[in-house]
Amino acid sequence: MSRAPRHILRAAVAVASLMAMQASAQIIRLDPPTDGDPAPEEETTAPRIDLPSLGLTGRSGTTLTLDPERADTGPRAELLPLRKERLSGQHNAVARLTGESAQERFILFLPDAPGATELELALRSGIDTLPDRSSLRVAVNGLDLGQTRPASFDEFATARFDVPEGVLRPGPNLVEVSARHTHRIACGADASFALWTEIDLRRSGVTMASDRFALGPEGFIAAIAAQTARGAPVTFHRPDPEESMVDVAPFIARAAIALGGTPPEIVSAPYWRADGEVAQLARVTAFPPGEGPEMPRFRRGGDGSIVLLLDQSHDYDDVLGTLFPSASVMPNRGPAMLRPGAPRALSDLGVSRLQGQGRYQQLTVDFALPWDWMLLASQRARLDLDYRFAADLPEGALLLVKINGTTVRLLPLDRDGGQALPTLPITFAARLLHPGINRLEFEALIPGDPPDMACPPLDGAILEVSAGSRLFVPDAPDMVQPSIDRALASVAPRNVALSDRAAEQLPPGLVPQIAAALLVAPEETRLIDTAARLRVGILSDLDEMQTQLPRTAVRALFQAMGLGAFRSDDAPSEATPWETVSGSRGVLGRLGLTEMAALPGRARDTLVGLVRGETPPLEEWLADKDAQIALLQPDMQHPEDVWMILSPNIDPTLAATALAASRVSHDGPRGQVAVYSEGRGWASWTAPDRPLTLRDTLSPGNFRAVMGNYATTAPLPFIGTILGLTLLSAAVALAVLLLTRRRSR
Repeated sequence: MSRAPRHILRAAVAVASLMAMQASAQIIRLDPPTDGDPAPEEETTAPRIDLPSLGLTGRSGTTLTLDPERADTGPRAELLPLRKERLSGQHNAVARLTGESAQERFILFLPDAPGATELELALRSGIDTLPDRSSLRVAVNGLDLGQTRPASFDEFATARFDVPEGVLRPGPNLVEVSARHTHRIACGADASFALWTEIDLRRSGVTMASDRFALGPEGFIAAIAAQTARGAPVTFHRPDPEESMVDVAPFIARAAIALGGTPPEIVSAPYWRADGEVAQLARVTAFPPGEGPEMPRFRRGGDGSIVLLLDQSHDYDDVLGTLFPSASVMPNRGPAMLRPGAPRALSDLGVSRLQGQGRYQQLTVDFALPWDWMLLASQRARLDLDYRFAADLPEGALLLVKINGTTVRLLPLDRDGGQALPTLPITFAARLLHPGINRLEFEALIPGDPPDMACPPLDGAILEVSAGSRLFVPDAPDMVQPSIDRALASVAPRNVALSDRAAEQLPPGLVPQIAAALLVAPEETRLIDTAARLRVGILSDLDEMQTQLPRTAVRALFQAMGLGAFRSDDAPSEATPWETVSGSRGVLGRLGLTEMAALPGRARDTLVGLVRGETPPLEEWLADKDAQIALLQPDMQHPEDVWMILSPNIDPTLAATALAASRVSHDGPRGQVAVYSEGRGWASWTAPDRPLTLRDTLSPGNFRAVMGNYATTAPLPFIGTILGLTLLSAAVALAVLLLTRRRSR
């Protein structure tokens, strides 16, 4: 072959290779910054990017092509899902209604009024549920849509309810699901735990076409709800995807409050967007300072998604006020603040009705006390209870009144039923309360009659507690102790950060998600402390953490978190409701000598408690714990510093879920060490030597309460001080006596 044909062949191969490279080049798109009012709908649904094709170089050096053409995508059917109104630390994708009678409330956020449509519920019930005598009733915005029977026991089955036109509106809608379950072969409080119906929230809601997602706040938030329901995160496209994202926390928190449930997962992505990416319903594109629009704007992306365009110089708080006026005024869902010193009706704490209709019922009232409230001695609080219950309840029916899990009164329900009862004053130790969130609970236990047959249907409520019942909490001096929950209430979003080691393994989007979880608490339960910090770390951070905790305790925590996934669950089974009430039934119990037999052990525990306190050593407390998350207050001299340690086998989103739920529930972390495991929730350990600080002026009015708090916190030093003063007084008296007697001679 001559040289000329070879040159021609080589040139042809080079041209073909160049064409192949161009054909395989990754197509990327940029969301265009634009000013002014949104264009008409026919223009915003298919915007063109009037930019020439040009080459861009990615971080890896790969040449990327900017293509101005828009992918032709038509409207898709999207499910707008239900989200829990009340946060839960457990799996928020499935809601469970347990017991003979149960109710759950959900938020359904819609971008537009859909008119007449269908509400879908994906349901599954326990096998012990008797379908013919059980039902699920659904209401939307107060309108009853009817009922269905639980008939699926292996897999989720979809039940559909017709929603008339005009019932659903743009923005948040309230969906209430009420369950009435009947056991197949048993009746009573214990049988109630085997009755349940689950709702798969990812497959429950209203279906709408994607072109109904209008350009605006409601459409954007609804698109986020639909996107997160199918497991996709919210993407922030930014010039530097590795830069801190903590400033977007208020934005994400407000969206979560509007939607209900946990703050959505956040992903930080490069400024450019690959054309081959999975289609999104909503995303955010942040431009370098000075290159974005003068005011944040919504635009329709090339893939049909709603894109929020903004300049990185904008404050996200300003974005909230500008673009989300309807969402920003929505109240935070959480317990109300109870101001001590005067009786407060339960209705003032947000209670409208407390009724129980099953053989086992837990009626709860959550409320918050100020962070500087503290009474640890013998002061008494009082509940003026107005209640009534059904007539002819079986013998042995009981009502337990509890404060933070401790029973303060046990009331019979098997006599005097069906009639008006006088107000019952119930006094209890104020030390059962604590700063932050508390819970007042009414637990009803109704035995089956007979217990080995299905329960007969009940008409009306078995138990009703009046919202006019009043709770009195005495005033207290301004005293504080270090505690994790107090520190978390003080952390500002900008003071949440990943440790250096965690930053190498955890996504940067976890920071704004966790910071947003702290903001779901009501405003009045938060504190302002610019020094408070929350650092998110991994197990290896425990090795170099500066802490007052003993190294043996740190190793025990490391083992509980590192080996938790491989340790067998040999925890003892929980006692039934009747066992927790009846107690021991052995020989000593029948002879009435149970209390006497326990006296030596109580005396020993009392002596040990004076020296070490009632709390066991941390390493002993951790011995039976399996933890996925740990919260630590490593140095009580610097209580504003808190660490969150994540185990290797945890989904980082679970950390935000558990943290968000703890900000509105009394079951959250306290003390100096708290561990979390899915299915068991939070468990807390309080250091026996944590300091007590008086921030008030000591006066005759608060002297007794202050001394009582100090005596309870540190009994041995207090006893020693009193004993020393007594001996000193005796010595002075003896000296005066001796001197006087000498002079009399």
